[in-house]
Amino acid sequence: MLGMDRNTLLKIQIIDILDSFQTPISLKELQEKIGYASIGTIRLNCKELQIIIDELYATKSYSLELLMNNGRGIQLIRSSSNLQTLKIYLYQKDLGFEIIREILAKRSISTIQFCLDNNISESKLRRKIKQINCEIADYRVHISCSANISLKAREVDVRRFYYVFLRGFYRQFNQITWFNTDNYLQLALQTEQYLNLATNLTNLEMISFWIFITYQAIDKKSPLSLNEKEAELMSRFKFPPKPDFLKNWETEEWQFFLSAIYCSQLSNFELTSKDPAEEDFFYYASAHWVSLFSKHFRPLTAIEQKYVLKKIKQHYASFFFFKLDDTTLNQLSNSISLENMYMEFPYYFNRFQSFWEEFIQVVPEYDHRQLYIYAVLTSVTLFSLENCLPKVSVYVHTEFCDVFNIYIQQKIDLHFRNHYQLTFTQQPKDAQLVIGTTPTCRLFLSEEQESIVIRSNISETDYYDIDQKLEAIVKKSLQPLAETIG
Repeated sequence: MLGMDRNTLLKIQIIDILDSFQTPISLKELQEKIGYASIGTIRLNCKELQIIIDELYATKSYSLELLMNNGRGIQLIRSSSNLQTLKIYLYQKDLGFEIIREILAKRSISTIQFCLDNNISESKLRRKIKQINCEIADYRVHISCSANISLKAREVDVRRFYYVFLRGFYRQFNQITWFNTDNYLQLALQTEQYLNLATNLTNLEMISFWIFITYQAIDKKSPLSLNEKEAELMSRFKFPPKPDFLKNWETEEWQFFLSAIYCSQLSNFELTSKDPAEEDFFYYASAHWVSLFSKHFRPLTAIEQKYVLKKIKQHYASFFFFKLDDTTLNQLSNSISLENMYMEFPYYFNRFQSFWEEFIQVVPEYDHRQLYIYAVLTSVTLFSLENCLPKVSVYVHTEFCDVFNIYIQQKIDLHFRNHYQLTFTQQPKDAQLVIGTTPTCRLFLSEEQESIVIRSNISETDYYDIDQKLEAIVKKSLQPLAETIG
């Protein structure tokens, strides 16, 4: 990951794993989850993390603690914190991160001075730069090292990579500590108002990043040099005139900036085409998207169809502008738990897969992982995940009166509402799962039915056991579909 040290990546992995547990886990369990590194190395990194956390969060309004107890195990406890402060601290202490940050900000720096400032040898610096170059090659950016460390790339590619780097690591513009962000945020707010965009914190963040990147380039006298395809793409759009408050910006800088924020998925912002005839491909792709979505999910209203067309154009422009590498796509996918979609929402996943496979058959230009991720998020916007929760019929039997029966049903329904659509039947023969507070519920069973006995005062153990039964029923119902897709 951009030439980062093994221990930096290990610490971040430790944090993410511990954060997924609500109770302490042993070093052995942690090692199994990590999949590499010795227990001794993991223990040492945990102790280092504990010291960092104690110092970093001592005066914060939010809290984070790493508890290490030889008898009970290791546990991460956080309150009102998303771990970003800790991760940024770890990144900024990493040599690979510092090389990239410095070279992007200054474009050329003294090799000797950098080695002195960071207390490293020139040979170690060269090894690290070689490693970084292997990982950033997809962005068409290269770092050279002789008397000076220099950035070798077209300015367009430098700015694209700069945005991916800053956005990927810092997430929030005001988390950047090595320059004053206030002026850029103020310019971003003015830009948002000038473009008649509704006040939106996410938009403000994106605009701030791009204003900073543009001013950095102007300050370093690094003019844009568009290739033929880029110039052709930008020539298709109508651009509003440059505002006066963006001083020292040439018209080309302003137009590239607008193209950049559009391709960064800015909300409620659209660049219109000079010639609608040039958008025939997008109308074609949108028509198939709408038709197949109606087939696999539901029909779309006229307003929703316009939304799809807008997103089709924006996503394709974004793909052309930012062709993300596998590492960045993995980060994007992990940040929204896309890889867990099959496990958490199997019915939705299968329907989307069928939709997508048909769509890329008729519009093969969209057969890219990056566009697939964008399409999943668009689909969820138009058709909620809860609409495809697994449906399971349940019969509840208790030794008490009918009102208590209803009470038990409601408790079970509320507990599993975010994962299953439970339908409670009047007769046991109509249910896939029979739940009883006495073993007599098993007398009602047929061969295909599942059953479970629980306490009348339902405990967490009971909920866990019910969940296991529900998972088995869903898995069984998915088998024929999985065989068909396979």
